[in-house]
Amino acid sequence: MKTLWQHTNGQLYAVDHDTFGHIIGAVGPIDPDNVRNLTEYRYGQGIVNWVEQAIRRNALRRVKLQSLRT
Repeated sequence: MKTLWQHTNGQLYAVDHDTFGHIIGAVGPIDPDNVRNLTEYRYGQGIVNWVEQAIRRNALRRVKLQSLRT
């Protein structure tokens, strides 16, 4: 599953995870004015540890693209 997350600083990240919530890969930060279809990004392991820690600290929250454009 690929979902969009927003950091408390406003930056966006795309996260690929399985149905149990285990993070497989991530990409970002993503320009909020140029968010593509989440399947088009190349997800990697480079920031997975940081993303997991940010989620635990409640610094990242899941968002929908529609909510960013309103």
